[in-house]
Amino acid sequence: MSETEFAIGRTCAVTFAGIKPASLVAVHRGGRATIVRLERCFRRRGFSFVRMREAGERVLVCVYHAVRLERLLFSEDVRAFLCERGYRYATAHEAVGVLKARMQGEDFPHEVGVFLGYPLSDVRGFISDPRGGCACGAWKAYADVEGARRTSERWRRCSERICTMMENGKSLTQIFGVG
Repeated sequence: MSETEFAIGRTCAVTFAGIKPASLVAVHRGGRATIVRLERCFRRRGFSFVRMREAGERVLVCVYHAVRLERLLFSEDVRAFLCERGYRYATAHEAVGVLKARMQGEDFPHEVGVFLGYPLSDVRGFISDPRGGCACGAWKAYADVEGARRTSERWRRCSERICTMMENGKSLTQIFGVG
């Protein structure tokens, strides 16, 4: 298994498993063929792979499930939040396109946390006070710290299980039945 496939599996397992709407993974530019192959296989299950940003030898890829992400992005509170931040979209793909454009700038778009399934209260908290909050695994919690710890632990266990399967010789397409 390539380094690229392992990195995608480790980072995106929770998205492929349906636990999280999207994931961001940084991979080596040389892994482009692996990304294209996985994208083709996972597309049948509603996943998209979008190259968000390239810097040097690294490529930042957003992997998302369109239906799950759309459900989140069209919830009333998230839509209002993103609208306040200048997002205009009719589909999840359009919203990811806006995010991609913002990632090309100098300021990192911290609203990405919403896309990644972090609670809106924590994304708002981080934007207003990046030094505050409580580190709870994948993100800083500002509201429900215990809930964030439980969710982060669930994500960690899922990723760990997928990594174990990959270390035992199974490919991502075998694990998720998309090959």
